[in-house]
Amino acid sequence: MNTFKKSLAVLCLALIPVFVFAQKTSKFPQRNEIVEVENENDPSMILEVFDCPVDGVSHYFLSVGHLGFGDEVVQVLFDPVFELFLPLGDSISEALETLKQLQALYKSEPGASMEVQGCLAFGIPNDKYETVKVTFRKVLLTRFLEFSVQREGYIRAAHVQKSDFGSLVTSMKLHHKMYPKK
Repeated sequence: MNTFKKSLAVLCLALIPVFVFAQKTSKFPQRNEIVEVENENDPSMILEVFDCPVDGVSHYFLSVGHLGFGDEVVQVLFDPVFELFLPLGDSISEALETLKQLQALYKSEPGASMEVQGCLAFGIPNDKYETVKVTFRKVLLTRFLEFSVQREGYIRAAHVQKSDFGSLVTSMKLHHKMYPKK
């Protein structure tokens, strides 16, 4: 009888993967990473381009990471949960074009800015878009883009250095060459 129980337990454990993979695809949105760039000086600053398909249609987003909290002078990073997501388009070509438009700000005068739509959300983007101001800043030898959201008298912002953004665009170009039909 004891061997029968052991055999039955082994059989049940062997069947678990079969039942897990037999399930229908999940209704929950997935975040499929395409390209990720990590800042060498600040490992918490991660740029990521990813695909979040809905009903079989791809939607590409840029995550500029977690935002600081403060004003125009001082930003304190305290929110390790919410990320800022910017929609890039529904194809790799559209995503790359949007990234190039953002990258063009690095060639403008300090203080130049543009407004784009984005959302501050947990894990995956949602449909609650708000205005994100992208401003080119130059401090000493450092050039960076400031992605900021104004809320009730305070500013939530993330800063992306030119070298990190350049690496992201270069990686996306390489990805586009490898998978041109996406």
